[in-house]
Amino acid sequence: MIDHRRRLLSRAALTAEGRITVQRAPDRAWPGDHSRLCALENDGHLLFLGEQPGLLPGSASAVWRLTAQGREALRGA
Repeated sequence: MIDHRRRLLSRAALTAEGRITVQRAPDRAWPGDHSRLCALENDGHLLFLGEQPGLLPGSASAVWRLTAQGREALRGA
């Protein structure tokens, strides 16, 4: 498994709910991990739960939850 994929899945696995969140900046730019999380979602390792507006205009947060398939991939890594 690629290091950034393992890092993101491990980060989600550390939380009680198995969730991982990234913040979008007010300039509407997502961090690089956003596209990596979308790729993990496409592979079935994460489930996209949605976006919520942030405190600043243009900011937001996106949330994913670790799936059983994602936990299994992490164990096998």
